[in-house]
Amino acid sequence: MSSQAKVDGSTAQLDMEDPPPSLPTPPKRQKASSFSNVSRTAVVLFLSLGIVIGGGIVGIAGHISSRDIQQQNAVAIIREGPDNQGKAGKTPPPVVCGSTVQCGQTFTGEVKLTEDLYCPQTTSGNCAITLEGEDAVLDCNQYMIDGDIRVGNGICLRNGASAINCNVQKFKDGIYVENGGEVNDCEVMFNDVFGIQVQNEASSTTKMKISNTYIHDNAGGSGIFFLGSGESPESSETSIEVNNVKSNHNVIGMSFAGVNVKLEVQVKDSETSNNSGSGIQIDSISAAVDVELDGIISRYNGRDGLYVSPLIVGGEVKVKVKGDVNLYKNENSGFFVGDVDVVVERRGALNSCGNLASGSLDEDIRSDLATFSGNGYTCDSTS
Repeated sequence: MSSQAKVDGSTAQLDMEDPPPSLPTPPKRQKASSFSNVSRTAVVLFLSLGIVIGGGIVGIAGHISSRDIQQQNAVAIIREGPDNQGKAGKTPPPVVCGSTVQCGQTFTGEVKLTEDLYCPQTTSGNCAITLEGEDAVLDCNQYMIDGDIRVGNGICLRNGASAINCNVQKFKDGIYVENGGEVNDCEVMFNDVFGIQVQNEASSTTKMKISNTYIHDNAGGSGIFFLGSGESPESSETSIEVNNVKSNHNVIGMSFAGVNVKLEVQVKDSETSNNSGSGIQIDSISAAVDVELDGIISRYNGRDGLYVSPLIVGGEVKVKVKGDVNLYKNENSGFFVGDVDVVVERRGALNSCGNLASGSLDEDIRSDLATFSGNGYTCDSTS
């Protein structure tokens, strides 16, 4: 699969490897877009072997002064939500065609772009466009939201809002989500830290869904970074469902962490390959984490195909292999797992082989403490 994008009048080719035949192909960007510019400081916190990693300020000052940056607003079709006009339960507000979406605006209703939105002046901690509440839906209609200088957030979703058919590039985080929401049929690329960052603060229950999406070439962090936090696993619950997602050529493909919360993670029919770190990473601090994997390919990663932190501080992690999980030719182990219960169901298969680590890491499944039940694991070297 390939797509083309125009950069300063020239054409750049983006290489995207095709998934294996068994894996559905995520959506292909349908419109070439004129790329351009954004601004912001990147400070990152993510859990990796218990290490806090801080991203520094991106060198943008000279970049900003070197060219005349102008924002380009977009024309859109807008149906305002109850907080914009009227109250919930009354006659639905009218559709407003030909309205202009300005960089930095917040919407509580439906927005459908009819052209690219270019926001090079988005600043640190701010968003090119924000959707607030369960009634808020952004349909980019396959157009691009472009930041250009990798600062600020592209799309912000808050409290159950959704984004569909969006191409987002060159922000600090492409899509930033607070307290649940949905991302569907998107391509998120060339961002400075995270492709999609999700922060779920669960006072009761919050849910996140990501589906049919391609996340790639996000230089400083995970394609998907999900942090669920709460007061305790007994009172706070959060979940994320990932379905038909490719997260390749990032630092970590997908990272899921729970802190003082009950966290449910479901990943189905997805691929994490060619990341410089691990394909999938799971962390827990005083959390009860249940992970369900079904139809996973994780290969050619710079560390482990599937990494479950051995530093489970005051919590527990359970991994259920519900369908095939294929971990091949990663630089370290295929499956690195700490003190975790691993169940391989009857129709599932945990295939881990051909991984390239040497010495003490020379194991396709590396664990001193994990307990395995069910089908165990195999090494299907032909896959």
